[in-house]
Formats: sequence, structure tokens, C-alpha cells
Amino acid sequence: MPPREIAFDKLTFLVVEDQEYVRSLITQLLKRLGVRQVLEVADGSSALTLLQTTTPDFVLCDIKMDPVGGLEFLRLVRSGKDGITDARLPVVFLTSDSDRATVMAAIENEVDGYLVKPVSLNDLKAKIVSVLNKRRSRT
Repeated sequence: MPPREIAFDKLTFLVVEDQEYVRSLITQLLKRLGVRQVLEVADGSSALTLLQTTTPDFVLCDIKMDPVGGLEFLRLVRSGKDGITDARLPVVFLTSDSDRATVMAAIENEVDGYLVKPVSLNDLKAKIVSVLNKRRSRT
């Protein structure tokens, strides 16, 4: 099945990043891809609260955050507990942490993708398209 074109303008993204400047840069990249709706939070705890009432199409998440970091956020999302309505929500880590142990922990917790900052617009787009097309092929 050939990859399908992604209608970025129809997708809602959640950016989970503790540094406001980096969060803003990621949002700008998404807007350049045509994304119209980007939700932003500063940590995994805020993201979990948001997911109790909203289901974005895609999550871009940092790993090193307090009080709830990216790995714990991912574990909680995948558990489907605490009001999370979609345990299979696409989550891609966008982080400066390229440590092998961290990458392996992310894979073990069923992360959909892993990008190391800084990320280019082309790499971000390619990862999003890859993740969404892989999910479509499973359904």
C-alpha cells in the first residue's frame, strides 16, 4: 500500500515541551507544514490532564521534564488509565537525549518514533508521515 498524502491542516498536534522557546519553535515548524491546531503544554502532567478532555491526532513530546517526564507520560498513555481515551495515540519523542538506554526505554514503552533535537522541517515531516502511514496500514 503506497504512502498516502497527509492532510496536515486537518490534524491536531499536542506539543509537550518544558522550554517555552523550544515549544514555540516546534509549533512554528508544524505551522509551516500546514497544521492549524497545535496544543501546547509544559510537562507530562499537564498533557495527561489535557488528554482527559481532548484527543489530539499526534503528540510530540520531550523526555526530560518535571514533574512528569516523557517516558512516564508515555507509560501512562499506553496504560489507558486515568481517563485516557486513546492508549494508541501516536507519540514521537523529540528530545536532546540520544543515550542508548533512553532510546531503548522509549522503544520498550511503545513510542512511535524518536527524533533528536535540533530537528529539521524535512525530518519532522518524514517522521510524522511515516508514523501515520504505518498506523493506517495496521487498521
